[in-house]
Amino acid sequence: MMKKYFWVSMLIFVAILSACGSSDNSKANDSLEKIKKDGVIKVGIEGAYPPFNFYNSKNELEGFDVDITNEIAKRMGVNVEFVATPWDSIIGGLLSNKYEIIISSMAITEDRKKKVDFTEPYYYTGAQLFTKSDSAIKNVKTDVKGKKIGVVTGTTFTDEVIRLGGEPVLYKSDLLSFQDLVNGRIDGSITDKAVGGNIIVENGYDVISVGDVLYDETAGITVNKNQKDLVNEIDKHIKDMVKDGTYDEISEKWFGRSIFK
Repeated sequence: MMKKYFWVSMLIFVAILSACGSSDNSKANDSLEKIKKDGVIKVGIEGAYPPFNFYNSKNELEGFDVDITNEIAKRMGVNVEFVATPWDSIIGGLLSNKYEIIISSMAITEDRKKKVDFTEPYYYTGAQLFTKSDSAIKNVKTDVKGKKIGVVTGTTFTDEVIRLGGEPVLYKSDLLSFQDLVNGRIDGSITDKAVGGNIIVENGYDVISVGDVLYDETAGITVNKNQKDLVNEIDKHIKDMVKDGTYDEISEKWFGRSIFK
């Protein structure tokens, strides 16, 4: 009798494990299945990071991230619904399922990977220090110490300012940081090298880059945990875009070169 009860118990235990495994597998398909069923993918985006994503004079979203998103959606056979979200709450919006993915130039970091998953990198870039042309900051390694350096809240640039011995001054956007830099309220600003260059050109600021990039970064498309099928689908479309030249067309439109490696 004891053997009989033992085998019955084991069968029940195996059945429970199988059910749990099925549940986990179904979770991996939830977002992709929902996107396909609804015919729309909801995308979290900041909308304040030109030339990657921003609102133009007609209050329309445009930029590199927007074009990449639209191309991915076209290849998936779905429409796009952008959900503009402040940077400091954009991951929170994903975790609360306000959208299925984030395409907003988010750097892939180990800290973020504890909360969310990323696709393979969809572009490669670097952090750059910018100052006024007459600034006393000439050497990044030695001259930032004790200086006020503007960074956007929630970015990896804050840690770099601290590492260099500077005082981080937090802003909602890079444009606000550069405005204070030009007006002498801060001593420098750290942001993506392409973003800083775009702000200088668009506004005619007397601001220059100092030295080489501080460190390289890779940007990934962000998804909730356990969405392997969605990650694989997006990775496939990015690879196909690179192979058939579509990626380079989009990249050259905004940067005059490819930013994929």
